Amino acid sequence: MTFIIAGIAAIVALIGGVLAKVDPISCLTRALLAFFLGWIAAQLWQVILVLVGQGRRSMRSTDDEAEEVLPAA
Repeated sequence: MTFIIAGIAAIVALIGGVLAKVDPISCLTRALLAFFLGWIAAQLWQVILVLVGQGRRSMRSTDDEAEEVLPAA
């Protein structure tokens, strides 16, 4: 998934460079930079989503444990 997002970022950078009539070397370096930035951003986004998911799961488990500890009235 990260390569898809990075590839889309690179293609957008290439299209922008072609439409702006930038020289080919600058256009390719911008696309390469956009690819790496997109890849890093997608990796960070996945890490954030995993941490949020683990936080919710641990909150649910502590709520379940708290209910088990309380005696039935």
